[in-house]
Amino acid sequence: MIDLHCHILPGIDDGAENLEESIAMCRIAYKDGIRTIVATPHTMNGIFINKRDLILSEIEKLQQALSEEGIDIQILPGSDVHVLL
Repeated sequence: MIDLHCHILPGIDDGAENLEESIAMCRIAYKDGIRTIVATPHTMNGIFINKRDLILSEIEKLQQALSEEGIDIQILPGSDVHVLL
């Protein structure tokens, strides 16, 4: 199963506060049958400005931590972009 919208990256928006919380969220997701998570931190909403390089860097750190913990979930990059009309 794929989770297409998750604020899994630690400390860069109003999702997971730290790496430990991100790992805990991934453990729960894995138990629920999720094997792929698209990380979708808020960006360009007037509060959070999470650019590509930061998102990719945080995914790499989380993916490494998940590997060390033996949690077989793939984290993919995405973003929760607000369109202002």
